[in-house]
Amino acid sequence: MAARFQMAWQRRFFKGKKVYALVDEAGELVVKNGRVPMKYSDSEGAKEYAASPRNLSGPVDSAGNVAEKKSASAPRKSSSKASAARAKTPRAQMLPGTNSAAIPIQLGPTARVSTEVPAELRGYKPVEDGIIEVYTDGACSGNPGPCGYGLLIRQGSDYREVSEYLGKGTNNIAELMAIGVTLTMIEDKSAKVRIYTDSTYSIGVLTKNWKAKANTELIMGIRALVSEFEDLTLIKVKGHAGHPLNERADTLATSSLNHR
Repeated sequence: MAARFQMAWQRRFFKGKKVYALVDEAGELVVKNGRVPMKYSDSEGAKEYAASPRNLSGPVDSAGNVAEKKSASAPRKSSSKASAARAKTPRAQMLPGTNSAAIPIQLGPTARVSTEVPAELRGYKPVEDGIIEVYTDGACSGNPGPCGYGLLIRQGSDYREVSEYLGKGTNNIAELMAIGVTLTMIEDKSAKVRIYTDSTYSIGVLTKNWKAKANTELIMGIRALVSEFEDLTLIKVKGHAGHPLNERADTLATSSLNHR
């Protein structure tokens, strides 16, 4: 008699939110027609959804820490020292110079995500109905040097913010990643999305067909994400001008450099 595979619901992050994804007995995501069964509660009878595997983080432990995703390919033997070195290597450090091709456009395993509205934004004017409002920023010490990004998303009463250290890179990489990760976090492609950034470079290479000499594969990947949305606009905002939401994005970006 054939053995039955035991499946279970495992805690993961989906676009910054804690969810439960279906995994097999080995802890691998169960993929059906390219999608993974997912639900927001582990209670019996909770509504199930279907998520893209790329939008699900690795397993989340009891402390809320995310483990690295397992590769979908066959496992390869490696020494414990090599594995430990890879685990400590930030995402952008794996790149030669400023070639950003290898950075996956998604929340990384060390991203810090919060749904708590910070004190300085409590009572701030609400978002216009039907609008998803986003503020993004990148930070870099040295350029090139240690870099990271910050972003915040507001929709109705919902609030999410992300801060992530990327490793060694450039300010432009950090600015682009902030926008790219945002696009992977927004599930409703028909929504009116307004992304505010102080990066003229990002707006130019993503929406004005500026020719880029560096970061070309990263730019092409984000352009593809932009094309999935029906009503998306990138809006230039003046940096360090005292705008509370932009200042918060800046704080998230700069604070990422302290979490290497």
